[in-house]
Amino acid sequence: MLRSYYKISFLLMLMQLCALQVAVAQDTISVNGNSEESDTIIIRTQPRIRGRNAATVIDITNDSVQTPINSIVKRKGDPMKASMMSAVFPGGGQIYNRKYWKLPVVYGGFGALFYMYKINSDNYQMYYKGYVDLTDNIPETNSYLKFITMGDPFEYDRALNPNYNKSLAKTYEESILRLVDYHKRYRDLSIILAGAWYFLQILDANVDASLLDYDVSDNLELALSPKMFNIPGAQPFAGLNLRFTITF
Repeated sequence: MLRSYYKISFLLMLMQLCALQVAVAQDTISVNGNSEESDTIIIRTQPRIRGRNAATVIDITNDSVQTPINSIVKRKGDPMKASMMSAVFPGGGQIYNRKYWKLPVVYGGFGALFYMYKINSDNYQMYYKGYVDLTDNIPETNSYLKFITMGDPFEYDRALNPNYNKSLAKTYEESILRLVDYHKRYRDLSIILAGAWYFLQILDANVDASLLDYDVSDNLELALSPKMFNIPGAQPFAGLNLRFTITF
């Protein structure tokens, strides 16, 4: 009888131990993560199990920490520095602003103006020297023959013929003077335009540097549209309407 009692007690203790092991084995760690967001670990304790057999459940959910993606740092320009660089070295301000595509425009403008100056300066010197050679009394000076190819110089050059045709000589002299004035005017104009182009590229560098960090997003809109204008006492007429919109 006593042995049967020990056997029954031993079986009951063994069954209780197995039940506790099953309860502990049922506790799990669950991970519910989102591939686009970071994780927060939340620990919950099972209330039904106490003491040394208490288990924890780890639940991973969304958190508030986000990693910045494609963050862009806007570069701020220095208008004074850009202007000084363009003043010392034309095109230097455009390089500072990283507007490299403007360099051919800057140097193309200077090249065209220099070509204009060179052509008009050479023609001015040629026609002016020809006019002097035609009106002097030195027979050997005949540079005007480079551009006066019609007629016999003996008829209109006073140095070759004391009885020259004065009316014909007067016609040639006036024609040469007009050419002298024409090329002198455009030679001087090319110098003025070169100075204006120099200051314009400085102004362009200054404005570009000022607008390097300017907001040019889609929230800004500049639209040009046709519009009918009505004026009291007059007929309506068509025009253009310029609209600037900022979206908040």
